[in-house]
Amino acid sequence: MVDIILKTLEPATSYNLISLEELKIKLGIASGDTSQDDLLNLMIASYSDVIATMCNRVFAKEKVRETWRGLDSGNRVFLSHYPIATETDIESVECPRGSMMDPAGYEIELKSGKVELYSSQSEPIVITYTGGYDLPTQAPPALKEATSILIREIKAQAQIAGVAGIRSLVHKESRVVFFDPNQSKGGSTTFNQGMGGLTGTINALLMHYVRFQV
Repeated sequence: MVDIILKTLEPATSYNLISLEELKIKLGIASGDTSQDDLLNLMIASYSDVIATMCNRVFAKEKVRETWRGLDSGNRVFLSHYPIATETDIESVECPRGSMMDPAGYEIELKSGKVELYSSQSEPIVITYTGGYDLPTQAPPALKEATSILIREIKAQAQIAGVAGIRSLVHKESRVVFFDPNQSKGGSTTFNQGMGGLTGTINALLMHYVRFQV
């Protein structure tokens, strides 16, 4: 079984997959309307993390050091932070630790983060590099769309659930507003059904960004 130790050397400054300005456009909120900014920023951070968790990876660009042991092939590793912008973002490859490899001894597939060593090497393999997207600017459109869909649906369904239980009684000149818990349960059902209908759409958007442990 592959054993990977990951140490973050330079963490990202943002993990958000979409900016506040972009989200407002997708939600049809005027740029000058700041009444929901705090809520929207909170939702961006929360649902960006949800999507990263669903995809089993960190999307933000960070400088990290990964140590690999127990490789079956002994000459191929898939880095956790990808894509890699340029080959110079691979700072060093050590095989074993403390023994620097010549860059001519390995090849990098930048998009996937795959590092192919031309010959089997002694473990551990230690790679120091910078990888990922500069967020939210460089986030792929599919990730931005998935984030906005989640936020839009959560806001819409929460609004439905919030008003579903409100009822009023009018008698002559008197009016009483009250909360009906039975109706609230119906709103919760509508919420669950609405979210369930989005599963296929979101999965279709995210399937190409999931990191599988190999």
